[in-house]
Amino acid sequence: MTFSKLAEGVYVVIGGTFPRCNTIVVIADEVVVIDPGCAVEDLRKFLMIHDLNLKDIDTIILSHIHPDHITHTMRLNRLSNCRIAANDITAPLFNNKEEMKRFLGFDKRNPVRKLWEDLVNDKMYGAFDEGRVDEVLSDGDKFSFGDITLRTLYAPGHLPDHMCIEILEPNLVYASDIDLTEFGPYYGHPNSSIRDFKNSIRKIQHGKYEGLISGHLKDPLVVDYKDRLTAYSRQIGMREDLVLSAILDGAKSIPEITANPIIYPSLINPVFLQFETWMIEHHVSSLLASGLIEESKGKLTPL
Repeated sequence: MTFSKLAEGVYVVIGGTFPRCNTIVVIADEVVVIDPGCAVEDLRKFLMIHDLNLKDIDTIILSHIHPDHITHTMRLNRLSNCRIAANDITAPLFNNKEEMKRFLGFDKRNPVRKLWEDLVNDKMYGAFDEGRVDEVLSDGDKFSFGDITLRTLYAPGHLPDHMCIEILEPNLVYASDIDLTEFGPYYGHPNSSIRDFKNSIRKIQHGKYEGLISGHLKDPLVVDYKDRLTAYSRQIGMREDLVLSAILDGAKSIPEITANPIIYPSLINPVFLQFETWMIEHHVSSLLASGLIEESKGKLTPL
């Protein structure tokens, strides 16, 4: 179990890379958990250090609906009867797991849906548990726990419901899946948006925070986040250049582009091929919109 103390009463229990995520814990007037995706036993051990247990959790806040960020929510709720808070896009998805699956692109017609469900149940067991959000949040909502104040900050692109959490004391931002990992920005669902992702990155860059807390880095607090976000955002353009290069080299369709993976190093798992396909589709749409390629009779050609 590894954790970092960010400030008095503010901690991160390290979950690390997908299929887990880092979990923020605020210990103040209440015990608040943001994105319970770390190993639940690690969270238990951390709380025990502070003479607390899982049953002492008062509030869980969800940044967005991805399974790795909501994994243990209902297990913790059953243990503690804590309230669950999420934004007005996330809440109805959490309340209806079939709608959640559709939102993420895995409706009943998707041929790899069962494989994706198996992946979630194997690596993020509990994410599909039925439950309900108790408090619906809006962009800019502030709520205080003793001397610590949190504020919601919508940051779509990764997903339409993705939001960050500003920790006003000590002036940090939990950026969730604007995570600064080597993998780069992830927009692997039909309703993800490259344009919105870039705008959200700029929104965080324009903030005057003392540091950014990543949802997936093993060293989660990033002080030089403005420069790191520039490099992180640049990966989107690099991928788009590779997609254009594949079309210039004769690829006429998205399956022909994904035959030589651009985003994932290997595509032995059909679920990750689906993620790659959706990401490539976003880049193709971007190239079409910018006039660098055209599509005629289902074939992509450079201009």
